[in-house]
Amino acid sequence: MLKPSMRLPLLPSQAPAYVNERKFAGPVHARTRVAALLDARCLPDREHPAGRINSVYFDTPDLRAKAEKDNGDNLKAKVRLRWYGRREELGGEVRLFVELKRRVGSARSKERLDTVVPADWIADTPLDDPSFPAFLARQAERLGEPLGPAWSPVCRIVYDRLRYDDPLGGSRVALDWNIRADRFNESRFPWAVPVALDEMVCEFKNPGGIPPAWAEEMVRAGLRLRSFSKYGECMARLCEGRL
Repeated sequence: MLKPSMRLPLLPSQAPAYVNERKFAGPVHARTRVAALLDARCLPDREHPAGRINSVYFDTPDLRAKAEKDNGDNLKAKVRLRWYGRREELGGEVRLFVELKRRVGSARSKERLDTVVPADWIADTPLDDPSFPAFLARQAERLGEPLGPAWSPVCRIVYDRLRYDDPLGGSRVALDWNIRADRFNESRFPWAVPVALDEMVCEFKNPGGIPPAWAEEMVRAGLRLRSFSKYGECMARLCEGRL
């Protein structure tokens, strides 16, 4: 198998800019009603209206990223590798994004690099394999970030997404459901079992962080405006499973 370091060079994305994000979360059984509301109020994304999202999340030995979420810190950071598509849809190679997300209050920024790696490496290699922290450390140098080998994978989170544009409110909208952590770093979490959330989340991203004028309809559909982190929720259930 070719190692990721032997693939195409990383290409820097556009310079990061802070965007405000608001989330409505609620029970997954409300998805049909919420999707119908979004169909009526928004336009499907032109390029990627629907898809499967896969992310390998990294954290430090003391789980700093999880602690920042648990403590409600105003400053937060997440590190992940992301790719798109179901496993059976992937060919021999897959486009992989290396992402560093920062949050200041409700504002967030994302630095992103992309490359092409073997699909069987990113999709099937055990998360305790040393190739993961070595890969991240190399790409962190390209981002100019001080991320060393202490950052290692903790879990893979998978979910389905519908994407929309709100033409009146100017928001990018995403509806995520079927959220689950199906794999864990077994060296760090030997007790781990797959986690599936019974919640979904609808995200609105725009410069002002203002929910749409029709947000009350989201509440009537069963959602409420609140903080929601897929990584935080999955890791909370993982840690509960240790007890």
